[in-house]
Amino acid sequence: MMLFGSTFRCLPGRPWLGFVLVTALLATPAAAEPLRFFALGDLPYSDAEAALLGRLLAQAAAEDPAFIVHVGDIKGGGQPCTDARNRAVAQLFQEQPVPVIYTPGDNEWTDCHRAAAGGLDPLARLASVRRMFFSDPAVLHNASLGLEAPQAAFPENAWFIRDDVLFVVLHIVGSNNGWQPRDAQAQAAFRTRTDANRALLARALDAGQAAGVGAAVLIFHANPLFEQPGKRGFAPFKQGLRQLLADFEGPLLLLHGDTHSYKFDRPLRDPVSGEPLARVQRLEVPGSPFVAGVRVSVDLDAAPVFSVRTLLPSAGEDWLQR
Repeated sequence: MMLFGSTFRCLPGRPWLGFVLVTALLATPAAAEPLRFFALGDLPYSDAEAALLGRLLAQAAAEDPAFIVHVGDIKGGGQPCTDARNRAVAQLFQEQPVPVIYTPGDNEWTDCHRAAAGGLDPLARLASVRRMFFSDPAVLHNASLGLEAPQAAFPENAWFIRDDVLFVVLHIVGSNNGWQPRDAQAQAAFRTRTDANRALLARALDAGQAAGVGAAVLIFHANPLFEQPGKRGFAPFKQGLRQLLADFEGPLLLLHGDTHSYKFDRPLRDPVSGEPLARVQRLEVPGSPFVAGVRVSVDLDAAPVFSVRTLLPSAGEDWLQR
């Protein structure tokens, strides 16, 4: 009998022993493959970066990740906010052979009031983003993930469970999360979005706890500047994060972009010991001018649960590995 490429012989007088060994070996379950996905953001900021982004996504998709995450900022802050620019990125997302998760960044809407970006109404630009990316299911084609997006006014807010891991997508953007105390309309939008984020996170956590998930990933655009507690725009998120950590004991990954500085670290500290919280990791994707992304692996049987490797749109060589 050939067993896994080698010859197996029953022991003389003990044919039953061979049967028991074969049965035991065949009954041993194979180790589950880690969940793998690809993350990037703050791209493209120019036509040259757009061409490289296409190559990067093709290279990432060839590795067959479960899905691709873009954490926002699909244009440069100094580029005009136009439907044509959004449409080009939406087409690129639609062409991907795997599902895409996308959350808007500040460059797509909150910063469109800047003269260089066209001096446009931010809320009108947000409506355009939602129409372009979320009204047509074919653009992100992520229904196979079992995505739940329960807030009709916030189609970008969603959660899903994959391989016993809870993923939550929240709309939190750079530029201090759109906090503008002198603009009544902006502040009203900020409060409404903050309430929506809080409600979604609570609902997703309840579902994750009921399903017995072993880890969680929060996906959003902004760097919440953990080292700067005075940033009012991020205060509600940090408060919600503290509540999440009190209610959920598993490993947590915070996945974001915004400041274009690749990080894979532990940004939170135990308030008593002052030591970094080992179960909370943060991944900030590289961002322009580096056209690069990050392969993320989630293995609930490993320590640490989350591991990463970067990818450039070239020969596939890692330029940084953590």
